[in-house]
Amino acid sequence: MKIISNSSPLIFLAKIGKLDFLKGYQLLVPEQVIGEVIGRNKEKEQGMLIENWLRKNSATVKRPELLRNLPDGLGDGEKAAISLAVAEGVRTILLDERKARKIAKLLDLHPKGTIGVIYEQLLRGNIKRHECKYLVLELVKTGYRIKEELLAEFLQNIDK
Repeated sequence: MKIISNSSPLIFLAKIGKLDFLKGYQLLVPEQVIGEVIGRNKEKEQGMLIENWLRKNSATVKRPELLRNLPDGLGDGEKAAISLAVAEGVRTILLDERKARKIAKLLDLHPKGTIGVIYEQLLRGNIKRHECKYLVLELVKTGYRIKEELLAEFLQNIDK
């Protein structure tokens, strides 16, 4: 299955050591996202790790022509990821930011966040419930932002 990725899912999966959760996908990444991931000065080592992982796992890097009607509040990587998804006809897109997810839905795309990637591993039987909870809490510890109510609801629903 083809999937487009923005920078935050790559960054956060790298922070918790789970980039391999993306191995089941044919991953397409905009050049702008690569620039964001590698260009972060305080996390250069992590950026190199992501770049090497993408190369080793045959991710396709493309430079999309940006859609003209995207709102100003989106980052360059988000604009590029959404534009690439539309240009390539790929419906599933990895995005964490709420505004970007709303725009993607308006364009008939199916956004999935970092937590969604982890949850999918649970549904596939690749991880257990306790590991899913642990990984989501690790995300939060590394700076992943999620409303407390949504986090609590997600963690409660894992047990059902």
